Amino acid sequence: MDGIGKAHSQEYGVSPAVIVEVPQVTTILGAFSEFCQGYAIMGTNSHGLRVAMSPREDSSVRIFNASSGTERKKFQLTAIRQRKEDKWGQVVKAICQNMIAAGLGINGFDMTFKGQSADADSPTLTGALVSGMIMALNKLYNLGCDKSEMIRLAYGANRFATVYASRLRDLITIFTAEEGKVIFFDLETYNHKSIDYPFLKGRGAGSYFIDCGLPPEELAEEVEFFRESCGEAREAGKKLIANGGKLRDLSEWDIRHQHIPLSHDLRNALSFIVEESGYALKAYDAIKSGNSTAFGKLIAAEQRNLGELAGLTSPEVDWLVRRGVEVPGVKGITEISCGISGTLIALIDDDADDGYLKQIEEYERIFGFKPIIREFVPSGAIRIVSDDDSPIK
Repeated sequence: MDGIGKAHSQEYGVSPAVIVEVPQVTTILGAFSEFCQGYAIMGTNSHGLRVAMSPREDSSVRIFNASSGTERKKFQLTAIRQRKEDKWGQVVKAICQNMIAAGLGINGFDMTFKGQSADADSPTLTGALVSGMIMALNKLYNLGCDKSEMIRLAYGANRFATVYASRLRDLITIFTAEEGKVIFFDLETYNHKSIDYPFLKGRGAGSYFIDCGLPPEELAEEVEFFRESCGEAREAGKKLIANGGKLRDLSEWDIRHQHIPLSHDLRNALSFIVEESGYALKAYDAIKSGNSTAFGKLIAAEQRNLGELAGLTSPEVDWLVRRGVEVPGVKGITEISCGISGTLIALIDDDADDGYLKQIEEYERIFGFKPIIREFVPSGAIRIVSDDDSPIK
């Protein structure tokens, strides 16, 4: 993105005192596995958000969404009231409320944000905004918070916002990710460990993000409906667990054949979240060992389940996946969760990447959307940058 420092200066007449780069959180496997307290593989990439901030001498807070170019919010720290119509403004208010409640001294400020995560779904946007704001305020007012404290403050802001809430695993990923590594989560305990990501171009098989170019709201209703189904399935599934058992350890036989009042759709949802968790657990071993064939099979199985069990697909996604399957050397393709509808990850042998990329040249002609293709290289954690640094995408 082009010059958040310039956008901030044009909006407020002063240069930003601090700029924070927030990476985009990517859930490769396990986007729904919190419903069974399962496992997830997560990472970051550089297509995230930048937050610019400058101090004020009064208690006013002004925010400008430079990605939209038109959205602005304003309020007083001395009279914060949450309103449903605030939308993402709830997030900014919630952070201020939580920091004031924690006894941290902050004054008014002007803030600008910009980047792909500004157009993401509400949990992704919330995670990026709260993280960027807290790191910026920590620097701006010399609050002395370490990363653990910033994560706690960011997650604690959820109690002040009614619609926009962040996910703990997203915040942990934003603050602790390392370059070239992904994070394996146990979502029962939130224990996590970083592992080297071996599937990079030039090492035998590379990973590529494919953005289908769909409107942000394309699958939003379907995803929200499926999340509700997963919540219902989780509660019903507890009746299948023997004493001391775990939902994530249920077998397919348990889900399909035990007699409990559970509809076909809810059994599908339960199967999906349990199998997805299992794929993430197996993917941990595949990534550690650098087994691209095993990892490709796991993400391909995930994509089948997204279509057959979850119904979370579209003609555009189906076309891109089907074309990929036709190309020798494409080991697997699946939709991933990064807050942007219709984003895929493809695992492709180094000598086959040109073949698949040529296949999808037809995509724009058929569907009218221009796909964006880029290599996935885990990008690391949130950081303070200068405006002269390479701009975030």
